Amino acid sequence: MKEKNKKERKSLRRQQRAYDRMAKQWLRDTRLLSYLIKDGVPPLASDPIEAIRGYIETDTDQIPYASGEIAFSSGAYVEPDLLFGMKKKSWQAYGNADFQKDMPKAYDLESRKNLYVAAMVCNQVGKKVDYNALRPVYSMWVVNDFRIKKSELEIKKEWIEKTEGSQVTRNELKEGMMNLATFKIGNEIREDDKDSLKVLHYLFKCEEEKKANEKLRAYGFTMEEDQRRVRKMCNLSQGFIEKGREEGRNEGRVQGRAQGRKEGAVKASVDAIRRFSKEFGVPIEKVYEVQRKDLTTSEARQVGKRLGLLEDKT
Repeated sequence: MKEKNKKERKSLRRQQRAYDRMAKQWLRDTRLLSYLIKDGVPPLASDPIEAIRGYIETDTDQIPYASGEIAFSSGAYVEPDLLFGMKKKSWQAYGNADFQKDMPKAYDLESRKNLYVAAMVCNQVGKKVDYNALRPVYSMWVVNDFRIKKSELEIKKEWIEKTEGSQVTRNELKEGMMNLATFKIGNEIREDDKDSLKVLHYLFKCEEEKKANEKLRAYGFTMEEDQRRVRKMCNLSQGFIEKGREEGRNEGRVQGRAQGRKEGAVKASVDAIRRFSKEFGVPIEKVYEVQRKDLTTSEARQVGKRLGLLEDKT
């Protein structure tokens, strides 16, 4: 019984990692990101979705895979899941989007949010400080805690308020420098919920594939590839809720499943990396860097050789 429970916990951890990786891949899609921006960036709230997609600074329909990192003078750094720029005529801003599959226990999430916002502001400063050149920043967090019953959207506008003279009053609303938005995906969705929350719910929570696809079609997700991705997310969601049961497994995993011999782990990893790279347009070397963390040193070396990323000296 003890060994069975251990295997179930291991299976659940793998599902959680797979779910987390796939969710972060979805954040790169400008169709999903535009809904987050519409409801999380007040200056663009009245603009149509297609216009907002055009404001996102990218040459493709997806933000580049590498999220980048923001370094501090102390040597520490943070790694947002997604960093991007927005531009509408003379208005410009920076943003980040991060996915949390549950509420963290090891640290305070609010502290992390505040640090990311501050980091994006400080990252704009070179050797010479030009205060007038600083762009406002928007930090958007998608929290998918399965204990949350109903979807919620919390926006903190003007996290640091601009003042005029010695008073906080002003004649007209001014945009804040630091802004936060938290999207909590609930198990239940309501008719009056924001579109961003509905899209997130049907992508990440809805277990009924047919219903999810039908609803998402109204939000511009129509390609055959989208159907496969939604199906994988639905399967992962079901498996996540059922805490690691075998039927929750699916092809969306990056890491290979070691079943018995080392050769099985290596072959499974190579196949999974190639499949994930092809389906999601992620460079093989990037997928390999993520995958190798779940392998032994010897297995990682063999996988790298078979993918042509490491030199075979044998």
